[in-house]
Amino acid sequence: MKLSALIPELKLSSCLNDKEVSSIHIDSRDVKEGGIFFALKGQNFDGNDYIDEALENGASLVVTDTGKYKTSERIIYFKRLRENLSDIASRFYENPSANLKTICVTGTNGKTTAVETFAMLGNLLGEKSSFMSTINFSINGSIQHTSDLTTPDTITINRNLSHSLRKNSKYFSMEASSHGLEQDRLQGLEIDYAVLTSFSHDHLDYHGNLESYKLAKKKLFINHNPQTNIVCIDSEFGSELFAELKKLNPNTYSVSIERDADFSAEFVVCNEGLNVRLKALEKEISFELKTISRYLASNYICMLAIMILEGKSLEILKTQSEKIKFPSGRLQKIHQGNPAIYIDYAHTPEALKYALEEIKNMHKGELWCLFGCGGERDASKRPVMGKVAEDFSDFIILTSDNPRNENETKIIEDIRSGILNHKKIKIETNRKQAIFQTLIELKDSPETVLLIAGKGHESYQEINGKQYEFNDKDMIRSVMSTI
Repeated sequence: MKLSALIPELKLSSCLNDKEVSSIHIDSRDVKEGGIFFALKGQNFDGNDYIDEALENGASLVVTDTGKYKTSERIIYFKRLRENLSDIASRFYENPSANLKTICVTGTNGKTTAVETFAMLGNLLGEKSSFMSTINFSINGSIQHTSDLTTPDTITINRNLSHSLRKNSKYFSMEASSHGLEQDRLQGLEIDYAVLTSFSHDHLDYHGNLESYKLAKKKLFINHNPQTNIVCIDSEFGSELFAELKKLNPNTYSVSIERDADFSAEFVVCNEGLNVRLKALEKEISFELKTISRYLASNYICMLAIMILEGKSLEILKTQSEKIKFPSGRLQKIHQGNPAIYIDYAHTPEALKYALEEIKNMHKGELWCLFGCGGERDASKRPVMGKVAEDFSDFIILTSDNPRNENETKIIEDIRSGILNHKKIKIETNRKQAIFQTLIELKDSPETVLLIAGKGHESYQEINGKQYEFNDKDMIRSVMSTI
């Protein structure tokens, strides 16, 4: 593609040739010969610090958002780079979202479950479906690579859409984080379905207050003009958003597990799963799901609603829904014997409460909860999570999560400040030791149930700027095999 077609917003100066652009990059390490490097100043890193590296790697041009660079044959300043980058990426990859059924999911909790189960259902129905989640990028049921961001940069988004399209995908589901929405990473996408799974306290370190967090979530529905909206109305924000969107777009549908809605569900626990009775636009279907969590089921129902709106047979949807497997680390039972042990990715007060409630519904014995909170993230939720753990469990083990560059003891003290009964607490900063000691202590307590929360699928701990290999599931299985 010619430079003038890729970035028509630029008025090419006489020192710039209308060169052919072979690739586009936002990470200097990925730059290929003849590619363009976009140097953006971000929240934690400044791409302008890597201009020399990009040029050494073969960049034919650097487009920078920093005015200190004078336009030359190899570097050009573009003041409105950030606000135009999504459109540039979409142009380069020939607007792939327009040729896929593109589904974007936002919500405090449930995004990963929603996008992964939707793609699984699509593939079970014989409709090639890809997804991009916090955990993986998958094309038509084949994992391409693991992810480390909920919503990656706009170039990665469009590249993944393009790759999926070339593999003949019909559906593409992806997570839309509040950070990604606030930073316009989804700009330029043509969205068929926008989904809200849930809303609660999180990310106030970034957004400042709950109102700003709400506004970031609303951008998906207001700024990006999706053709159809699916909104879970089981939060106050969800209920308000649904009412607002319904006036703007008649193709707006409600989902609930608590009240009457366009898609409303009731559950009965059975065989460590749920029997679901779903009222779907005045019709009904019943099926079983392989999870004890009503909230994971709610996330799935948001996506099942899309397939129903797409005109799929209810009988076929019923049959295929019973084959759905939920993502790794989402209220996953790791040990069947005594004690029963679950892991969950819960790292918000709402998610922790839901996980503890669901386990309580399944088990009669004492419930222990081992968890920590991430460093350099929303500190205001830490005492709230401590209070939730106290209210919904019988004993608490406080440990580290991903402390990053923050003091582990300070994080734990923040959590502890929300707990009134300190006799219910044990503190062990080292997560490995905390899990080991807890499992040893519980080996003679057959009725006790343990939830290890916060990290779920994650395979590392981030401490003092470094990532160390660590996985809760592997740790549990290693210990339980020796005792």
